[in-house]
Amino acid sequence: MKPKSAIEKGKRFEKFIAHEIELAGFGLAKREDGSGSGKRKGDIACNLDFLIEAKNHKKLNWWQSIDQSKSQAEIGNFNPDKWMLVVRDPRTPEDNPGVYAMIDFWQMLELLKRSKEPKIKKPDRETAYTIRNLIVWLKKLEKTLIK
Repeated sequence: MKPKSAIEKGKRFEKFIAHEIELAGFGLAKREDGSGSGKRKGDIACNLDFLIEAKNHKKLNWWQSIDQSKSQAEIGNFNPDKWMLVVRDPRTPEDNPGVYAMIDFWQMLELLKRSKEPKIKKPDRETAYTIRNLIVWLKKLEKTLIK
């Protein structure tokens, strides 16, 4: 593959990732001009807490790509632990790619903890007291209205 077409292949993948982030409902996402080589680091500018490095290579040097993601996150005023490496499976078609994301193990545990938090928490004592009083008041109101 010629270097120019390899660059275009990378740009297409970055645009694809940005589009998918938007479709998932995470707000505006776009490919960074210069692909992180300028003032802003990372390949994708978006509202996610992670600095995103996208790779669309036939053969990927995983450790070098992880190191790049980490250093880009550190330079880009992000938390150096909040990096994400997004890769395309070269065995899949470009119009329907297999896409995988790699993050720091401890960050993954934090994300899992947040998803395990109860959606409806037990009310604290003050809220429980207010709810009980509201129920008593509503019962009195009901009796008054039925008379």
